[in-house]
Amino acid sequence: MRAGEIARSCERAQIRHYGHPDARSHGGPTLAYVLGPMNQLMSFALGSLVVTAACTSSHTVTPAEYDDTAQAVGSTASGTSGGDVVAMTDVMVIAHGGLPLGFALSTDGHVHGTRVGLDYDYALTCSDTAGTTLPSCGATTDGVDVSLTLTGQLLTGGFDASMSRTGSWRVTGMQSPTTTFDGKGTFDFDATLRSVFRPGAVATYAFAYDASYDAVRIDSSSRQVIDGAASFDASVRHTIDGTNHDSDVTFDVNADIAFHADRTASLVLDDDQHYTIDLDTGAVSRGTAN
Repeated sequence: MRAGEIARSCERAQIRHYGHPDARSHGGPTLAYVLGPMNQLMSFALGSLVVTAACTSSHTVTPAEYDDTAQAVGSTASGTSGGDVVAMTDVMVIAHGGLPLGFALSTDGHVHGTRVGLDYDYALTCSDTAGTTLPSCGATTDGVDVSLTLTGQLLTGGFDASMSRTGSWRVTGMQSPTTTFDGKGTFDFDATLRSVFRPGAVATYAFAYDASYDAVRIDSSSRQVIDGAASFDASVRHTIDGTNHDSDVTFDVNADIAFHADRTASLVLDDDQHYTIDLDTGAVSRGTAN
């Protein structure tokens, strides 16, 4: 199991072992019956021990871990490859009947393409201003239902990651001056970060988070972000090995993003760690509370 999958499985595993006391084993009711009460109890105890070891942590997130998490979030929210802003721009191009550079319409009706090591797959259902579904996306598109997937290896100057993401967006107002995105998504990636805050420091992480997007508005003509918000609920695993201070810790972080028309976004982690994201480059710097 990839480290990112381990991080995402923690909450689900805790529910499985603790949230449903009369839940059967993975072998189903018949196997649970054959094992008998004692073996069921042992299985439950061992399973709970595994969950506790992998997922329970009293770890206090360090300033360095906040910085590294901010750097990872910046890369996935920006206009660089794999980021939200570039994906939203792609959707606007496709919805009006175009194709991003290097992309093609496949026989399955999806738009596929590769950019900087990442494979993109977009599936769009377009409608006009009356809400009528169009046979194909084009100049009269006003609303779009989007499903997207993205997988591959992202290599940048400060961030190398094996990435998998999905998204489901509802897009409205494309015939008006402002296009609006709402929806949800998931990200899973194992990453090696070269810290922009601590020169020479390299860290290994697994991130798994659920994302939501609330009224992210983009200028329909220039396709530049105007405003809006996104939030990420992240499960993070941080590993250090090959040193005299090896460690393997997990923690949860909430990330709130506010997009701005000046091509930046404000990022707040756990309500009190403030950063600024350059949406053009994905670069992250420490900020202050507004």
